Amino acid sequence: MADQNKSILICKTAPEWIEYAKTLPDPEMLFDSFWFEGELCFLFSDTGSGKTVLSVQIAQSIATGQPIHEDVRMNGKQQTVFLCEFELSPKQFETRYKDKSTGEYFKLSDNIIRAELDLSKFDFKNDLQESVIEAIRNELTETKIKILIIDNITFIQDTNKFDQAIRFMQKMNKMKRELGLSILVLGHTPKRNMMEPITQNSMTGSKKLMDLSDSSFTIGKSSKGENIRYLKQIKVRQDAFKYGSENVLDCEIIKNNGFLSFQINGESPEFSHLKKQNSNEKRNSDIIEAYQSNEFTQKELAEKFGMSDRQVRRIIDNHLKESIEDDLPF
Repeated sequence: MADQNKSILICKTAPEWIEYAKTLPDPEMLFDSFWFEGELCFLFSDTGSGKTVLSVQIAQSIATGQPIHEDVRMNGKQQTVFLCEFELSPKQFETRYKDKSTGEYFKLSDNIIRAELDLSKFDFKNDLQESVIEAIRNELTETKIKILIIDNITFIQDTNKFDQAIRFMQKMNKMKRELGLSILVLGHTPKRNMMEPITQNSMTGSKKLMDLSDSSFTIGKSSKGENIRYLKQIKVRQDAFKYGSENVLDCEIIKNNGFLSFQINGESPEFSHLKKQNSNEKRNSDIIEAYQSNEFTQKELAEKFGMSDRQVRRIIDNHLKESIEDDLPF
């Protein structure tokens, strides 16, 4: 083998790697099998699905050393969490943890260090993403904190620049290895079709970001109610798929004693949460499928489905618009 001191590659025989790995501690569960210690985990979902609510709840769990529910495994030790929250204002954050009926507040752990951006100190001649990453690295290096949550990647990048998102995930991986971190990154995705199960294809335009993560899961909005959600694993490396299509984790967003959080309500098949297709939606889906087959003109489709050319064109245009939006990396 080449001189190991000069190469960026670390080379060992397969048995040597196994012997080396035996000397390393087994990664602990930070949030059941969704997120393990040492992982760069990616949580994605629609806007308004409750990513921030869940991320604070996970931070509270790690900061106190207590699982969010008896059925949700968490065997890691109590640790300090560095929570970078780039969307909520201080007042918005405050109201989420206030019981309006009593005026009392839920006591979040002092082991949660929450950070916001102070753009008054930012020189807009510089790159915002680079500046944020440098500031985070400096804080973690000084404090020795090992748990990092970033809410969310969308805020600190130009959403039209896919290569910028790739660089961000690459730098998160580099920081993870160099500082020994466990990182949870949140990101928005285009509005999903609630009649279809969530898959890696739901990340159209951003699959490379998932490739650069160790694990990934999503929050699905349910057709069962306004505040009903479900959690589903999309990518797993450390453990087996526990929460796949056949048994997603059922949740409801509630506020109890001032704590806005996900209440765990067991497991169910994902299809039970999906919206049932009505006749118009079925017709539109059939039109798009026929259009994509390249066997019909728009005029022929109008005749086939008993519609005007204008109606068919509107359905196709709306579909194409959504497809373009889905190609954006968030």
